[in-house]
Amino acid sequence: MKQPTPLKAIHGTTVGSRIKEGKVTVIVLDGVNGAAWQTDAPEHGKTVIETRKGDLARVEFEIGYRF
Repeated sequence: MKQPTPLKAIHGTTVGSRIKEGKVTVIVLDGVNGAAWQTDAPEHGKTVIETRKGDLARVEFEIGYRF
């Protein structure tokens, strides 16, 4: 699983420009620091966004497999 990457030039970025065919993408908008982060969601599992004192602290992935 990829680590979240910061989005550059967020004021000129549209949601439509971030859509990838066949992928589910998680975008975190940080209004405290004026930043945005993007990562791919797992195919099967949970994505937990953890904050600490209002700041983004971590993105945790719980990945599962279907049988």
